[in-house]
Amino acid sequence: MAFRKRYRRLQGSSAYYPFGLRIALRRRQRRHARVLRLLGSLALLAAAALVLRQTVFRGGQPEPPAAEPVVHTAPQTPESAHVAVDVRPATADVLAETQQADAEARSTPAPQASATPETARSILPQYQALYEQNPDMVGWLRIEGTDIDYPVMQTPGNNEYYLRRGFDRLYATAGSLFLDERCRLNDPATANWLIYGHNMADGSMLGELDRYEDPDFYAAHPTFTFDTLTEPGTWQVVAVLRTELGADALPYYTFFDADGRADWQQRVDAMLELALYDTGVVPEYGQQLLTLSTCGTSSIYTDERLAVLAVRVEE
Repeated sequence: MAFRKRYRRLQGSSAYYPFGLRIALRRRQRRHARVLRLLGSLALLAAAALVLRQTVFRGGQPEPPAAEPVVHTAPQTPESAHVAVDVRPATADVLAETQQADAEARSTPAPQASATPETARSILPQYQALYEQNPDMVGWLRIEGTDIDYPVMQTPGNNEYYLRRGFDRLYATAGSLFLDERCRLNDPATANWLIYGHNMADGSMLGELDRYEDPDFYAAHPTFTFDTLTEPGTWQVVAVLRTELGADALPYYTFFDADGRADWQQRVDAMLELALYDTGVVPEYGQQLLTLSTCGTSSIYTDERLAVLAVRVEE
C-alpha cells in the first residue's frame, strides 16, 4: 500500500516502479487492451448486421404487394392550367354539406350483414396481411421509375417512432416512411397529408425523390400512387420545391388543414412560389393534397428540405 501511494503518479512501464507494481500495471494494461478489442469486434459485428439488414432484408420492410395496373395521365401544360379531377372533400367546411345526407343514410335500416368488423371488411385485399402484421400501417407509396415502394406508417402520440425503425419495429438505419400524426385520412380528412422519409445515400426510403428535380423525369412520371388501407389513389405532381427549415413564412411542413378557402389558397400559393419549375397543374380548393418530404441531401444533419406536392386524381 505504501508503494502504491508513493508511485501512484507514475504511468506506463517505468523503471522507477518496483518490480511487483510493474507486473500488476502490465496485467491491467493487457486486460484493458482485451476489453477494447472485444468492444471493437462487437461494434464491427453490429455495423455488419445493420448493413446486412439494410441491403439484404430491405431494412425490415416487407416485399411490395402486387400492384394494380396504373393508367398515367399526360402531364399538363401551362396552357391547361387546371387538372381534371374528381373533387374529394378535404376540409371541414366542404364535408359539412354531406354530413346531413350521411346521417340520413345511417338512420335508414340496412339489410342484415355479416358480423365482420368494418375495418376488416374495408381493407384492400393486398394490404390485409400486412395490416395484421403491423396495424400502424396506414397506406402504401409507390413511385414508378424509382425504388420508392414502401408501406407508410403512423403513430399518433409518438410521431417519430419509425424514424429509425423498420416495418417490423426493429432498429433500422433508414427507418420507415411515416405520415405526420397531425394528418387524418378520414372522419374528416385533413386538407394536406404529409409523409416523411429519410433521403438515404443508397436510394432507399425517399432517397430517389430528388429525381423529380429534373423536369424530364417529371414529364415521364407525372403521377404516382399512394393507397390508403381502404382506397387506392393516383396522385398528380403539382410542384417540386426546395427550402430550408425556418426560411419560409408559411412552411409547407406546417400545412395540414386550412381555415376556409382563403387560408387554403394562401398555403398552396406559398408552396407554388418555391416550385423549381412549372408543371402547369393548379389544384382546386376541396381537392385532396399530399406532400412528400425528405432532407435536401443524403445527410440527416441538414436544414435543407425537398418536397413534392401532389393532388389526387381519378385514373
